[in-house]
Amino acid sequence: MAITRPRHRSPEEFISSAPDAVVAEDSAAGRPKPRFVRKGKKIQITLTIAQPLLERVDELATRLSLSRAAVINLAIHQGIERGINVDSARRPD
Repeated sequence: MAITRPRHRSPEEFISSAPDAVVAEDSAAGRPKPRFVRKGKKIQITLTIAQPLLERVDELATRLSLSRAAVINLAIHQGIERGINVDSARRPD
């Protein structure tokens, strides 16, 4: 078997191949329909997070003996259940 070089993709091709990339428009709603990868009962998404925040998430996960994903899921769940307070004085207009 011959060794071949991987095909180089444009940035647009790379981004559009992400599991949650927008692929088509949902004609009923008139908005993009995301792609996703199902993992059991959950759906995999792509998340971008600041490094200092990720380090804090990892520290908390270690302290609680949980995975990073479990801590992020718990934080989202608690934020939705309890509500999230966004300080309007700190938000740019």
